Amino acid sequence: MRKIILDILLLVMLAFIWGNSLLPGEQSGEMSDTVLDTLNGIAARLGLPEDTFTYYCDTDGDGIPEPTGLLVRKLAHMTEFAVFGALVWLRLETRGRKRALQAFLLSAAAAGADELIQRFSADRGSRLTDVMIDCFGAALGLLLITGLSWLIRRRRVKSDT
Repeated sequence: MRKIILDILLLVMLAFIWGNSLLPGEQSGEMSDTVLDTLNGIAARLGLPEDTFTYYCDTDGDGIPEPTGLLVRKLAHMTEFAVFGALVWLRLETRGRKRALQAFLLSAAAAGADELIQRFSADRGSRLTDVMIDCFGAALGLLLITGLSWLIRRRRVKSDT
């Protein structure tokens, strides 16, 4: 039953990731702006600057930096792939370093496919830097899940003695 649940979660996660990549650039940007506004609102309520999560860059080439949701989009990619990498790790039956390597390679393949999908979306493109950000997210997720697993095993061993 555990494997079936993890398979379903992995499929849902891929559908979410790849589904977002199929969105036209304008629609994806609007979603990012909504998340950006929400995060900045939370930051302001916590006493942080109201543009804490806003990234400023010259997007139109006029020499004047404009506010963008770039930081939010990149953090979203990292987070998506951190969750995906952890789910892959949980689903694999191998052990040790081989398990983490397999999970990372599968996550990297999914990241590559994600960028390939974006080539076919309206007003979108693919970037190697985005694959690297996704892979960093997957590595972060793997680090967290392996650390958590280690802590759980360690706690079990202590409680058994």
